[in-house]
Amino acid sequence: MGSFMGHVVPGTFFLLFGLWYMYSIFKRYHLCRRAEAQVEGGGGGRTIYRNTASFPCPCFSRLPAEGLLKITAIIIGMTGEFVTAFEHGKFTHLNNLQHMTMFFFFGLNGLVEIMLHYRAPLPPGLDYISGALAFSMEGILFFYHLHGRTPMDIQAHMLLVWVVGGCIVATLTEMYLRKSVLPALARSYFIILQGSWFFQVGFILYPPVGQKWDENDHGQMMIVTAIFCWHCAAAFLLMLATGWIVHARTKGLSQTAVYHSLRPIAATPDAIRRFTKMDSEQVRSIINDSDEEDV
Repeated sequence: MGSFMGHVVPGTFFLLFGLWYMYSIFKRYHLCRRAEAQVEGGGGGRTIYRNTASFPCPCFSRLPAEGLLKITAIIIGMTGEFVTAFEHGKFTHLNNLQHMTMFFFFGLNGLVEIMLHYRAPLPPGLDYISGALAFSMEGILFFYHLHGRTPMDIQAHMLLVWVVGGCIVATLTEMYLRKSVLPALARSYFIILQGSWFFQVGFILYPPVGQKWDENDHGQMMIVTAIFCWHCAAAFLLMLATGWIVHARTKGLSQTAVYHSLRPIAATPDAIRRFTKMDSEQVRSIINDSDEEDV
């Protein structure tokens, strides 16, 4: 990662996954709110919203797309780090070894998601635990990755360590509060923030164009702190905009589309009927319409 592209690649990985999580969480939340609103009397305080560590991809609903994508990306990343670690036939770049270790744990998280998708005999919540473990190992590796670095280099990476800590706390909190959307949104928020800050660190320490920063200048280090705060604000504004857009999009969906979208968390007709005013014939009609759309 000691290069501009070395920060852009993982930054892109975290940004894309964070955006996907944020969109999927808001979509599920607003669909569940709409289904609950159809219950006579406002739903009686019941909720069908439930957090999950990963989300099905509409294009590959029968496959653990997230887990497969994680493993594919990790294999590519580890291969690149391994190949570039050699100099004159010797494995000399130990930083690459740390990066490979970090990639491995995220690949392990992807493997757990795949196993749970195919109903392997694993305890529930292990996908959350493996995700928190991956973030923990990332934080440890970055914390002890700064020996002999310049003050600005240390500052930029320590800010990243704090963001990784937010990912850990949000992931574990979401695991325990499965019916609360807030920790799920916090997890996506910190993943997006981590991705954008990876990009920023690349531009600060390894600028592809323009003048290089003075990594020992206190004034410029203060600017780095301000830029980090702007990233925090931008990620929050992005979350607000995403929530509004997804709400507007789900508001106009038909009952068939709502049922089709909620099937992963309410798989049976009775589960849907408990939260709607539809009778058996209406539910059966929706199921038939959804099945025809899947063909």
